[in-house]
Amino acid sequence: MYRAFYALVAEIADHAHLDLRLIGRRRHDCTAALPAHTRMLVAGHLAEIFYQRRDILDRFLVTPRRVRLYATEAAFITDGGAAGGDYNVARESIQLVISRLYEGFFRPAPGPCPFLHELGHMLDFFDAGRGRMGKSEGLLPGLSSADGVIYTPEARTLFLRGKRIEWGRYVGRARGGTDAGGDMPLGHPYVFQNDTEFAAGYLEMFFRNPHAFAAQNPTLYGSYVALLRQDPREAWAADFPTYVEQNRAAYASCGRLPGPGITTPPA
Repeated sequence: MYRAFYALVAEIADHAHLDLRLIGRRRHDCTAALPAHTRMLVAGHLAEIFYQRRDILDRFLVTPRRVRLYATEAAFITDGGAAGGDYNVARESIQLVISRLYEGFFRPAPGPCPFLHELGHMLDFFDAGRGRMGKSEGLLPGLSSADGVIYTPEARTLFLRGKRIEWGRYVGRARGGTDAGGDMPLGHPYVFQNDTEFAAGYLEMFFRNPHAFAAQNPTLYGSYVALLRQDPREAWAADFPTYVEQNRAAYASCGRLPGPGITTPPA
């Protein structure tokens, strides 16, 4: 299995439609200096997600997918980068300082993964039915009947049920503050501001804290298992705890929350 996984990573890294570039000062293209392992790491994220769904991966790479890495924070800001990293809708590109690509890989277990989060946004904006970037639907490829042969009805059903559970938990907190009864949502309040943040945030948590995810919302977790045909709990004995701890701390300390901005599509 490991040999097949790394073969897929190498295949993706060599793919003509993985448009990966390194940008330096004054928007200078420094891609010629990009280390080979950087390209392999980006390809590895795609292999991690779609190892069991080559059909979705093939659809995703039917046209170029743009990733812009920046040599410094200043280069990132100069080229219009936002927050700690972003998916630029106008450019149809992930934008991230190159050092952030590596920050979660200094321990045996995976740590923070901003690239995975921004890739979640890109996947949300990907119109799988047409094979091109489109508008946000708050759905990963394979969760809409418009996606054609990659559509996975079981995953969609579980996703909608699980998202409603998280929505209800968030609403309970928003109405009752830190003293509200019932379970906290798994995701940080930030991911409830809109559908694309929800899609990106929960994809990241599926691969970084799968044990807590599955225990707290097995329905929503099951939707990712059904869609991606894998269960990360089998690979990781323990979660990356920081996400869960930070999210719980946010609900315990922030008092009143704004109303949720997320929606659920028709069943």
